[in-house]
This record gives sequence, structure tokens and C-alpha cells, in this order.
Amino acid sequence: MRALPINSTLIVFAILLVWSLARAARFGMGGAQATWGFLGRILSQPAMLAVLLLGASFNVAFSALAGYINPRDYVQDVVAARQFLKHETMYPRDLPQMGIVELAAPIAGREALQRLPVIRHELSTLMEAPATANAHPPFLGIALAAPVHLLGLRGSYVFVVLLSVALLYVSVVAILRELYPALPFGTLCAVMGLVFGWYPVGTTLRSGQPSIVLFALITAGWLMLRRDRPWMAGGAIGLAACLHAFPALLILYFAVRFRRAFVSAVGTITLLSAAVASVTIPSTFRQWLNTMDIIAQRFVPRAGNLSVAGLITSFSGGFGWGTNVKIVAPAMVLIIAGALAIFLWPWNRCNTRPERLDVEYSVFVAAMLLASPISWGRYLPIMLLPLAVLIRNWRQNRPKLAASALLAALVFLSFSDATSGWLCDWFARNLGFAAGWLMAAMPSFSILAILLWLGFSVRLTADAEPEDVGATPAMP
Repeated sequence: MRALPINSTLIVFAILLVWSLARAARFGMGGAQATWGFLGRILSQPAMLAVLLLGASFNVAFSALAGYINPRDYVQDVVAARQFLKHETMYPRDLPQMGIVELAAPIAGREALQRLPVIRHELSTLMEAPATANAHPPFLGIALAAPVHLLGLRGSYVFVVLLSVALLYVSVVAILRELYPALPFGTLCAVMGLVFGWYPVGTTLRSGQPSIVLFALITAGWLMLRRDRPWMAGGAIGLAACLHAFPALLILYFAVRFRRAFVSAVGTITLLSAAVASVTIPSTFRQWLNTMDIIAQRFVPRAGNLSVAGLITSFSGGFGWGTNVKIVAPAMVLIIAGALAIFLWPWNRCNTRPERLDVEYSVFVAAMLLASPISWGRYLPIMLLPLAVLIRNWRQNRPKLAASALLAALVFLSFSDATSGWLCDWFARNLGFAAGWLMAAMPSFSILAILLWLGFSVRLTADAEPEDVGATPAMP
């Protein structure tokens, strides 16, 4: 995807990082620990709010318009939906050609759009194959069958974008109200600007992918656990796992902590899978698994894959790990799942205070991106819940250089694909392969750092007295 015209979130995070480091250098650790209040006041300033809200509005509008013209990866789901309606295979071998036929549908206002320089590029790519294979589970294609049948390719794309925007807003508001009940209006606007101006949100909207829907379901599962409704929590995660496979890692958390949620999640997956099998051709799931095998061989050892398997196999140019995808990817899933199980085991299963639940759940959410064999930048909206929990815990404990470390991680997570691409090329060309690989791997290391910081927060909440962690402070 081309870089968004304004990466307002990256700009703001970079400014805040420089400000935080400057205060730490001038005032020492005391200044670094007091930075949270400063950051809140800076974000609430009219000039910063204008940058955030205008940048977010421009990026969302650009992403929606560019995606409306050429939905690209969304086409694979449209083809799957049309194939389902015809009761044919949802994983056809001629998917690229079928995608080009879909993109040839008329575009309303095409003559006017051709006058826009950036949009003109999108129009010029309509004859390019949008996707080589469909990696999504069959349930996603079935869920889109009705919108595609009623609205067509671009009409259903607009429906998905509007749904994603609404779910993102509602999910972020729900998280903020749950963790920061006294959040000032100015800070709320700043947070919304940061979220909607974040490049993974624009990438997700641009490609019509289900990442934001998954984020909403994962957030709903967390809220249901907080409200002692494990059956509904399991249902939400079971549905998410049927839309994309990696949320199934949360079922391991349910197995250890919430047995009713575990039964509900497994039951939901079983029922939905049986329903899919009953309304599709007999070989649907076998074809999906075969497609996943082909895609893993092609995309796991690819630059831009944020998972641990991708981190390892991206060494293929120097160490040959790319040829061992079938060994590396399952091994990483098993290792991370085992580490998470060990992570939970020492703690008292009867102790499910909300603060402990928040951190443990967030650890599994962050681990999903690292454990999945393939994780793209458009999956990063799922990290919004772990980040909100991490900030809440850091504000309570105020460790040294907390703000600077978090902002540095957010800066790396906020690179656009184009920005990180030319930086990696520059590092590799001038400093060698290892330097380029490290630059490309920084988003993955940032996710790993956030995961480790969350794990450290579990120990802090375990050692704290109930009266110390019962109140949730408001953000400045």
C-alpha cells in the first residue's frame, strides 16, 4: 500500500518522544516520571488536537476512497462470497483472474476521480491481480455473501468500512470508559485522533480486512469477562476465531482461567464449523488448509511479517530459515503457547480481580500477533487494548523512563509500510544485511517489549494490596 498522505499519529508520537527525552535529560528521573501529566496537557492543546483530528479525518477519507476504487485484498472475500452463492469452491485456483473481473465493475464518478493525482494511481492498478490466494476461513466469505449479493463489490466494501469505523469508535470508547472513567473531553478527542490517524487503521480500512471487527470481538470478550459473563465472552472469541484463526489462542487462556468461557468458545467454533460444512462443498476445509500451506510457504519469510516465525525466517537471505517454514511456524506457536501456560500457572486461579484479568488477557492478545505464522501491519489495531491496559498500569506505578520507553515503542509501531521500507533499504544498503533486518524487525520487537512489560505488570498487581489497585485513576 502507498504511504498515507498524513501519518499524523507518527508525527505526534515523535514530538512527544523528543519532548519526553528532553525533560528526562533536563530534570533527570523525576522529570521522566512526571512526564505523563505533561503529555496529557500537550495532547489537549488546540494545535495538537487540530493536527490529530484533521490528520485522522483525511487519512480515513483517503483510505476509504482509495479502497472504494481498488479494494485489492478485499476482492478475495468477495470472490469467496460469490462462489459460495453458486455453491462452488471458495478457494478457486483462478482467483487472480476472477478478481480482475470483479474490479472491472463500473466506478461511479470515475471521470472526476481521474483528475486527482493520488487517486489516479489507484485507477491505473485496476488490471493488476489483487490477490493470489484466499487465506481467510470459509465463514468470512459466507458472512459477506448477503452484502455482496445485495450491494456488489464496491457497495459491500463501503458497508465493511462503515461497520469497521463504527466498531472501532464503540470499542475504543468502551475501553476508555472501563479503564479511565474520568477522562476529560479534550483528551478523549486526542485519543480518537491518535487511533483514527494511526497507519494500521488506515491500512485496514484501505484493504477492507476484518482486523477491526476482530478487535471489537476481542474487546467484547474482555468486557464480558469483567462483567462475569463468561458464556458471552467465549461466544465472542469463538466467532472471532471463525473469522480469522489466531484469536483461538485466547481459548488457552479460557482453559486455565474461565472454564465456562472455554466451553462456550469451543462450542461456538464447533457449531459454526458444522454449519459451514453443511452449506458448502465437502472439501471446503481441506481446500482452506491447503491454501494456508501454500500461503505460509510464500509469505511467512517475507519482510513486513510481524510474527516471531516471520522474524526468524526473514533471515532467509543469510541463514536459510525460509525453506523450513513448516518447522519454524508450528514450533513458534507451540513455544509461545507453552510460555503463556507457564506464565499463568503460578498464579492463584481463584483470584480474578479486574486488574489481574486486564493484564493477563492483554498478554494473550499481544501474543496472538507474535504466535500467528503471519501477522501484517493491518492486524495492529488489535494492540489498542493491551496498550490501554499498559498505560493504565504504568500510570499507577510510574516506573523510570516509562513514558519515553512506551513512546519509542509506539513510534516504531506507527511507521507506515513505505516509511519502514525505505528505511530498511537504506540501513541494509549502507550498514549491511543485519542492520536492515533489525530495522525491519523493530515493530515485532516493539510488540514483544509491550508483551514483556505487560507480564511485569502482572507481578506488580499480584504484589499490590487490593485497596491499592481498586481505584482506576483518570488520565490527565
